Amino acid sequence: MSRGTIRYQPALDGVRAVAVSVVLLFHGGISWMTGGYLGVSVFFTLSGFLITSLLLHEHGAHGRIAAAAFYGRRARRLLPASLLCLLIVCLMAWAGWFRGVEGLRADVLGALFQVFNWVELFGGGGYGEQFAEAGGFQSPLLHYWSLAIEEQFYWLWPLAFMGLMALARRWRTYPITLIAWLAGVSAVAAPVIAFTWGTDAAYYATPARISEILLGALAACWAFGRELNPAWRHAAPVALVALLVASVVFPAAGGPAYHGALPLVAVASAALILGLQAEGPVRQLLGVRPLVGLGKISYGVYLYHWPVYVLVDRQQWDLPVGVSLALKVAITLAVALVSYFALEVPVRTAEWMVPRRTLVAAVAGTAVVLAAAFVVPQTAKFYGVDEAAAEQASIDTGSVQPLVPLTTTTQPGPTTTASPDSTQPGVTTTSSTTTTGPLVPPRPVRIVVIGDSTAEAVGAGLVAWAAANPEMAQVEVVAGPGCGLSMGGYLVFDGLPERDVSAECGPYIEGIVPERVAALQPDVVMLITTTWDVADRRVVAGGEVLASNHPDALEQIRSSFQALTDNLLALGVPRVVWATEPLPIVGMLGPSDRQGDVTRHEALYGLMRDMAAANPAVRVAELAAWVDDNGLAIDIPSRPDAVHWTAEASLRIATEFLGPTLVREALT
Repeated sequence: MSRGTIRYQPALDGVRAVAVSVVLLFHGGISWMTGGYLGVSVFFTLSGFLITSLLLHEHGAHGRIAAAAFYGRRARRLLPASLLCLLIVCLMAWAGWFRGVEGLRADVLGALFQVFNWVELFGGGGYGEQFAEAGGFQSPLLHYWSLAIEEQFYWLWPLAFMGLMALARRWRTYPITLIAWLAGVSAVAAPVIAFTWGTDAAYYATPARISEILLGALAACWAFGRELNPAWRHAAPVALVALLVASVVFPAAGGPAYHGALPLVAVASAALILGLQAEGPVRQLLGVRPLVGLGKISYGVYLYHWPVYVLVDRQQWDLPVGVSLALKVAITLAVALVSYFALEVPVRTAEWMVPRRTLVAAVAGTAVVLAAAFVVPQTAKFYGVDEAAAEQASIDTGSVQPLVPLTTTTQPGPTTTASPDSTQPGVTTTSSTTTTGPLVPPRPVRIVVIGDSTAEAVGAGLVAWAAANPEMAQVEVVAGPGCGLSMGGYLVFDGLPERDVSAECGPYIEGIVPERVAALQPDVVMLITTTWDVADRRVVAGGEVLASNHPDALEQIRSSFQALTDNLLALGVPRVVWATEPLPIVGMLGPSDRQGDVTRHEALYGLMRDMAAANPAVRVAELAAWVDDNGLAIDIPSRPDAVHWTAEASLRIATEFLGPTLVREALT
């Protein structure tokens, strides 16, 4: 690369094409592309290389940096498509297309003001967990975190670059020396941040990711003003293969990327870029027309792909992964092409867009999206307890008369045996004790619901039912989202960090639950759990990964369930009812998702029934069989994310089954 010109290099567009392709595959659910997020790291390093090359050229030609012109070029390059994407998302949210997506307005504002990575770090979940949510209930703007980091760099780097140039002159050293020190310090900071701040910070925080961009800047300094040795061409194939292999072998949400190793990925990206400065077969390969074409529109492809993916997933078509991905990519490419030729190129090349007019246009566009953000509904997640209903149905902790068992007759209760073609495990129950006539307790039955987020979803229906039937029950939900009901061991998920169950969920099970139960003095405690307690687990740290229905794992779960039950009874709870939550809708989780394994859920149901058989104060509500018999088990509109019930479905479950069942168990 010479000082006089910056020649266009088609192969670098080919690098963009490869980077965006692995992201598309990763986000599209291709099981073997678990590290496809590394494509974003490649974008970071390439951006650092190209921006610094431009700054070096301008400084070399004119002895200074025209900051206003630089920022104007960046604004014309990035803002039109970004603002359009945000505006479309706002309008579609207003029209109801993203109903149920939690916190979307905050996401729009975070993306608009280029701080979305910080929004995610302080308010969202981990990267892999968020992208793994089922049913299209992810935010359509999750991918803006990486754009925010790049834009923060674009704002700061020209000023920092000018400062480094001034320091280099004052200290009589080379600018590359200072940039090398800066890149080195930031690379060391990445694992330090991972260790001290946590794995999410290692992924989202700008200080943890800036080294990937600065290593690209360092490569630009190395290449500037010199003809690289042709031997550099050998670096390109090695680096490209290393990046592709890493994209396949890195786990989706754990491992090296979450512990500060991404600077090493950036070294490979920088080696690839430098290797492409010399003529060679990889340069020819990446310079083929289809890859170059995809690279040219890669910014729009990245911008639009995730909203498109979310919208397609929300349609809940039962499509094979490959077919679904092909549809998503086709729509994405069509939108990106229109955006590129109708918006991005005309704005970027318009001669009348001088810096002042660019500033006016940028402010106006930002104002439009800012206004549009406030038409986005303040949406909570699609399931959860309604506050007004919770207030109406809340448990009165004042002194109350004891419940007197009703006069009952023993007669055959409604069968809960699953039908032969059922998708749920068969459930066999004996005749039940039922009341004659309408079942109205002498006072409202006090019910507490305990469990993970499915307890919150099911409990919402019980709360609404109790609010509408105050003479029947008072209900409080004491849920611990993200926590099953078994303690001990370490949960293991594909591509996600292992979870120390006792460390993460002990405060809920061993602290919050007994405290609230002691305060509320319920007549019935209903316990419900699902995917967390059927996940793979290590019984001890470093032990073998076992299925939840392996005898050793099952014994750990049984012991925890029994201890929880005994503790509740010791607190004076008259009835402990375990509810059999149905399987997730397996087709939406993917065929390899072991949390939909029937045998694992049957093993949990067996533990519950064994406890009930051993103690008359413990009962089982056969919810799994009831929803199967009533057509809800695989009804996607009732569980749009495959696991959690909508308010409507939850209310039906409470009205027709759980509410009367829990009242009956309290009285018999």
